[in-house]
Amino acid sequence: MNSPLKISLDDQLLTQIVDVWYAKMRDDYRANRYFYDRPLAEQTASLKQLLRALLANEAVAPQKLSELADAALAAAFARGNAKPSLVNNRDFAFLGTLMNGNIVGDDSEIPRLTLLCPAHSHFLRLNPIDDVYDVALELLRATLAQLNVAAETATPLVNFVAAGKDSMMGRGQPIFDDEEHTSRFSTHG
Repeated sequence: MNSPLKISLDDQLLTQIVDVWYAKMRDDYRANRYFYDRPLAEQTASLKQLLRALLANEAVAPQKLSELADAALAAAFARGNAKPSLVNNRDFAFLGTLMNGNIVGDDSEIPRLTLLCPAHSHFLRLNPIDDVYDVALELLRATLAQLNVAAETATPLVNFVAAGKDSMMGRGQPIFDDEEHTSRFSTHG
């Protein structure tokens, strides 16, 4: 699950890239609605840990990667201000059937969204579109150019992040799957 590209980033450069990139994403009107309004340092700390593990030269256990991804996705996308409601997503699930004949999480054989880790559901509940991931890649390229990162480092890093698009959009495989956690995304429950 680690980087087959052997991207070598020193810790200071990784920290700068994540801080600038994350700030750009939170400032960009095309992507900022997805992020929870926590302090930037709180959101980036867990993402830095995840990237260090993914880009490490030594293998990291899938369970550990799943825990790191869970922390990063919860910090970025989990909403802590949920208010109790008498109405839930299931009350309006019939609208999905009317529009496309499928409710995500039903028992049909139609392909489902797959969670990378449990906290991935926080992002998928926001109904992301592929263009948002493309915006993140565009902002990563702008960040690397702003920080004058050499092409021999920047290109493999952008390619590495681009390779995660399907997984982040719910079309990949779980990082670690066991009986305690489900990798099936459900719009309710």
